[in-house]
Amino acid sequence: MKNNHVIWDWNGTLLDDFAITAQITADALAELGRPGVTPEMVREHYRRPLSEYFSALLGRTARPDELRHLGEAYERNYDPAMHGLPLAIDALDALSTLAERANQSLLSMAPHGQIEQLIEHHGLGSHFTLVEGFTGTGHPTKRQSLERHCETLDVNPRACWLIGDTVDDFAAAAPLGVRTALVTTGMQGRDALLATGAPVFDNLADAAEHILNA
Repeated sequence: MKNNHVIWDWNGTLLDDFAITAQITADALAELGRPGVTPEMVREHYRRPLSEYFSALLGRTARPDELRHLGEAYERNYDPAMHGLPLAIDALDALSTLAERANQSLLSMAPHGQIEQLIEHHGLGSHFTLVEGFTGTGHPTKRQSLERHCETLDVNPRACWLIGDTVDDFAAAAPLGVRTALVTTGMQGRDALLATGAPVFDNLADAAEHILNA
């Protein structure tokens, strides 16, 4: 393998949490007078920034109080359930396969404390040279976070792959020279992922194999 580092996304990639994320969103939108949101609609409309995503699902511009309601609903319902969420069915196999020929790290925009708890819960710490979630204040983009992640690791971005589940993952990686493998297990559907031009896979094992053979 010509590349020696793989950076993993967490939610919807290594962690199989799409169903609960979609359900929390649908329930919160119903409370705002927008019932009937389906998982398919979530995948169709998901984007960053989240204000545009929620506005697309509402069918109008989301008000600040509505965005707060959606954020609070996620915090209220996700944390109590998160330890019961499974890893992707082939997560351990993919991690082990890549470990034979590459170092690996994890970068997430989810709260760092939450990521630390779940990494420990699933016993994944030994797989990663660095685990980073969101800390501090403000709203850094994933591109900014990814750039800092590579600097902290002291790795050349062009020697890295990112495995993720969203167009935002690709948009963060491409300007830095990080190549991306996208999987259809998370927040966005196949058509949106394919439109990036990045390779798209239905599971982590195939993504890992592609990286090894690149």
